[in-house]
Amino acid sequence: MADRDALRAELLELIARNKEGFAAGTPQTQRIDALIDELLPLSPYPDALDHPEVFRGHWAAEYHSIGKLVGGAGAQNQGVGVTASLKVFSMGRMPDIPARFLGNGLEIDPPSGAYNFVAHFELGEARVPCYHFSIAKYRRNEANLRRFQVDFEAIRVVPVDASMSMAELARAVGIDDAAQLDVTLKPTTKLWSDVAYMDDEIRIQLGQLGGHYVMRRTSLPMYSIEYWKDRAIVPPKPALAS
Repeated sequence: MADRDALRAELLELIARNKEGFAAGTPQTQRIDALIDELLPLSPYPDALDHPEVFRGHWAAEYHSIGKLVGGAGAQNQGVGVTASLKVFSMGRMPDIPARFLGNGLEIDPPSGAYNFVAHFELGEARVPCYHFSIAKYRRNEANLRRFQVDFEAIRVVPVDASMSMAELARAVGIDDAAQLDVTLKPTTKLWSDVAYMDDEIRIQLGQLGGHYVMRRTSLPMYSIEYWKDRAIVPPKPALAS
């Protein structure tokens, strides 16, 4: 127990100060990678899928090393603050405009099966602050109870400024049609995410093509669900947001 607690404490201290992802190649980011490997066999919940009482709710991502499938080659192994294209941050479905990634959270609702991400981006040359919602459902993988099989159903981008219409957002980011910012994925995009480590406070997940994410459990609402009921329920602004 002492070893696990010491490793956790070191990891949390490092990710509080280092956000650039593994591409930085610093001793600190290399140590983060090593700590993730060391913690994996020490998870109190090795079969994560059997513990919805632990994984449900909002998890704030505190460290990202982005996988190629999520952000494309230009963002692979990068962290918060990286600029790539909205096209690659939307699985090829949205326009090819600059998208600066500021952070995200994962929201899981076991009764409905929701497994949604809500991210903050600055879009276009004007760097317009936006919310980026990835709407998905998870399935069990009985052969591997660390693995969440995730079916992505839709991606929606909306302005942070509630007074801005979708038409105004489209013009501000340099596209012709606001409908391009709300896409349904048919067929669904099927991916997986392995929970390398989970306790009652932190969750470390490894994405299908190399992403590493350290998340901290919160008591925040599940914004990806509540926002569509009441637009006043908005995610907190990340530290990098302008």
